[in-house]
Amino acid sequence: MLFLTTIWLSLEPNAHRHLSPSSGLFDWKTFLTFVYLLFYAFAVLFIGISFYNLSAKRLRARQLPTGLAGAVPLAALFSGSAHWLQPRVAEVLSGWYVVGIDSLLVGAIVWTALELGFREPLDVEAK
Repeated sequence: MLFLTTIWLSLEPNAHRHLSPSSGLFDWKTFLTFVYLLFYAFAVLFIGISFYNLSAKRLRARQLPTGLAGAVPLAALFSGSAHWLQPRVAEVLSGWYVVGIDSLLVGAIVWTALELGFREPLDVEAK
């Protein structure tokens, strides 16, 4: 995900194109930027779905509600949305709102890492 996001951040300036009499009707760099954006969006959704499925499987094995598996992907999507929206409506949405959503994302990541990565697995056969 970080690799794909780095590519998008390097291509993103090509997405802003001004139409002027001196510019042509079609710009290949802009077109290819938006083609990458389309594949990037599908990759983000696919990675989120894959993360959810893997986490739900681990949570089910730990006998916890599988709905908790969506905490990190949902918080990551909200965080990305807040980072995108805040500069566009800064007079309505303060920067502290973005910091709050980012702290929720960090909390979800830490909880998921501790719960699914470091806690001892349940011994189901002993019950």
